[in-house]
Amino acid sequence: MSEVADPPSLHHQFLDEARQRTQRNTRVAAVAAAIAFPVFGLLDFVMYPDYLAALLTLRLAVVLASIVIYFTAYSTIGQHYPFLLAMVQYLVCSLGLVIMVHLTEGYLSPYYAGINLVLIVFVAILPLHTLPTLFICLVVYAAYIIPVLFTPQIQNWAILANNNFFLLGTILLVALSAHFSSRLRFKEFAARYRLAQANEELKTMDVLKSQFFANVSHEVRTPLTSIISPVQGLYQGDAGTLTREQHQLIAQVYRNGLRLLDMINQMLDFAKYDARRMQLRLTWVNMLDVCEDMTTVFGDVCRRKGVQLRLNAAPGAVEAYLDREKIERILSNLLRNAVKFTDSGSIVVGLRAERDSIVLTVTDSGIGIPTDRLDAVFERFRQVDGSSTRRYEGTGLGLAIVKEAVELLHGTIDVESEAGTGTTFTVGIPANLDVLAPDAFIERREGDDRRRGEADYSGPERRRSARRTDDFAHLSVRELALMESQSIETQLSDEIQAPQHVGEDATHVLYVEDNVDLRAFVYRMLGNHGYRVTVAHDGLEGWKAITSAEPDIVVTDVMMPHMDGFELLRRIRQDEQLHQLPVIMITAKSEMESRIEGLESGADDYLAKPINIRELDARIKNLIHMRKLQQSEAHARYLEQRIRELSFSFARTLELRDRYTAGHSYDVLHYGSLIAEELGVSVDMTLRESLLLHDVGKLGIPDSILLKEGPLSSEEWEVMKSHAELGAALLRTFDSFHTVSDIILAHQERYDGSGYPRGLKGEEIPLQARIIAVADSWHAMTEDRPYRKALRSEQAIAELYRNKGRQFDPRVVDAFLRGLRRQQRISVDEIPRAEFHAI
Repeated sequence: MSEVADPPSLHHQFLDEARQRTQRNTRVAAVAAAIAFPVFGLLDFVMYPDYLAALLTLRLAVVLASIVIYFTAYSTIGQHYPFLLAMVQYLVCSLGLVIMVHLTEGYLSPYYAGINLVLIVFVAILPLHTLPTLFICLVVYAAYIIPVLFTPQIQNWAILANNNFFLLGTILLVALSAHFSSRLRFKEFAARYRLAQANEELKTMDVLKSQFFANVSHEVRTPLTSIISPVQGLYQGDAGTLTREQHQLIAQVYRNGLRLLDMINQMLDFAKYDARRMQLRLTWVNMLDVCEDMTTVFGDVCRRKGVQLRLNAAPGAVEAYLDREKIERILSNLLRNAVKFTDSGSIVVGLRAERDSIVLTVTDSGIGIPTDRLDAVFERFRQVDGSSTRRYEGTGLGLAIVKEAVELLHGTIDVESEAGTGTTFTVGIPANLDVLAPDAFIERREGDDRRRGEADYSGPERRRSARRTDDFAHLSVRELALMESQSIETQLSDEIQAPQHVGEDATHVLYVEDNVDLRAFVYRMLGNHGYRVTVAHDGLEGWKAITSAEPDIVVTDVMMPHMDGFELLRRIRQDEQLHQLPVIMITAKSEMESRIEGLESGADDYLAKPINIRELDARIKNLIHMRKLQQSEAHARYLEQRIRELSFSFARTLELRDRYTAGHSYDVLHYGSLIAEELGVSVDMTLRESLLLHDVGKLGIPDSILLKEGPLSSEEWEVMKSHAELGAALLRTFDSFHTVSDIILAHQERYDGSGYPRGLKGEEIPLQARIIAVADSWHAMTEDRPYRKALRSEQAIAELYRNKGRQFDPRVVDAFLRGLRRQQRISVDEIPRAEFHAI
């Protein structure tokens, strides 16, 4: 029945519950027996009229015993010994039938079936544990079978066997049923026990959570109020006159400090409501005065937003004992909600008295609430739009606290709305709260009518406490209205549109942020750091600004209306012209998933709020520097490609002019690259262009000399020798070819100093020029010319060795021959034996 893991207390509690259940079931079984035995006595008239008196007496005895057991179950004996009493009831009924069997025909009596019926019925209405049930069954069977066994002569063994078979089968079925039902009852009890235990633990955790929530909020509120107090002094000018920019910064700090304090206050209220510790403090309140104060303060906010706010109060005094603080919280939250969601039109506050209640309405012409979401507006932490692209900020506690406050005031609140047309909140508060809320503290003032002395109303039904002193953490209605002004775009429009005193070459930053205070702050600070800043209110406006303003970098928030930062980033990365635009994402979310999503979407950097301007400045500079490096690298690759194309064009032009040297420049490029590889020199763009353009100066040689098929005269040769200077002069006109021009000028110099045009010697000759000399000469010797036939490889090799150290650099010659041999362009036999080991 039990499990090893179950604690002993669980079994004890299960037994306690089983005692109580058995006590109840015993009474039920006694009543059932007292009714059933007389009813079944009708069979006696039919089956055994000769034994009617004895059977009737026996049935009445069972009924009488059942009645005694019924009343005993209510006594102390029944409470202490419920299982024993149940067994007695079980045996009284079962043995009563056994006696009837033996009084009539013994084992032949059809009344044996009644024994089966009693056992089966009782296991259902009076379930016991396995052992007691088995004991009862064995006693009943023994009482049935023993007298039969002592019968002198058994006439019908078949009937005896049949009746025994069914009786033993019934006993087995009842015993098994008792066993399994007992285990099932224990498992069901254990499940209920654990569920109740888990529920208690949840309640305890909920209480601890609320306490922790309240303690943390209170500890946060204390230093926050210490911050707001001096900031308020600065804002109001108590510390001297501030500049316009300083006052704007202080106003921003003050306004958002109040907003944070209000959030903490709402969370504290939420914790109190959740723990059912929020109390009513009733004072005599004139609701018309409260509504007029509210509409006056919030009217200024509405006017700046272009929304009309008016009060529609019914004639007559609307006064009652109310909790003024909670009334103000209800009305201010409803008004702030209306101001937030109404961009144009009007907001109407209605006040009227109906019978014994005060009805307060707030109607706006704002965006409205979809019908399918009306039921969720008062749920905690729920917002009509909770997505990352929601337009309006908020915690989702405002309307939930309104509902809690209304219910604490024994009132009702309803909402009627239609998307796109507006919303109406209707609050009904009873005017007799002093009667409905007996536990509330009531502050009564002297005067006629209901304003009598507080002593007259003292007593055990009223809690007495001192009048509340000023709470510096409590926000006034004016301060609540000041907080809402942060959503009014017009107050900062002039500042945002003011020109920044930076140069046109300053880094252009597009800042996309939906919070007006943060947008103004970053705009101002980045401008002070020398940036040219363009701002956008949301992702969609930011996307339009990118195409029109052409920023150097985008700094964007993540959660914005219309289009969030992730979607803006995806559009930038999918655009062929904008995909390399640097993007920094900023968000108040600190979860790693948000960072990973941003970086995977292609963000270049990621910052979490609060924004550190110096850090943002450093990251912008780093990304701009990296982008300039990337642009420079891309430009360099572009120039390299253009230079390569220009080089091939020069070489191709020269070859088209002199058909006998077609392919000469490309072959020299190949041989020169082979030499450089053997020397371990990089085949960079300078070497490639020098190899390709070494003969570009021949473009300035007259055709009569360049294309002459016979030997050149001394005068013609002097003209031909000038091609190195002509080529250098031509290339020097291009900035990218200055180094190449110096190499080309020296490619006709000789290693021993006997070359031209400057007579350079040895290492004075650039290495690239020495490489060109060997590659150029090899190609000239191994190709046909109009005035001679090409030399064989061994002849050309011999010529190289003959001029090694005179015309050619020995290292370059050896490297060239190694390369040719490695490529199997020449064989070992073609190399002079004396020079083989040098290679």
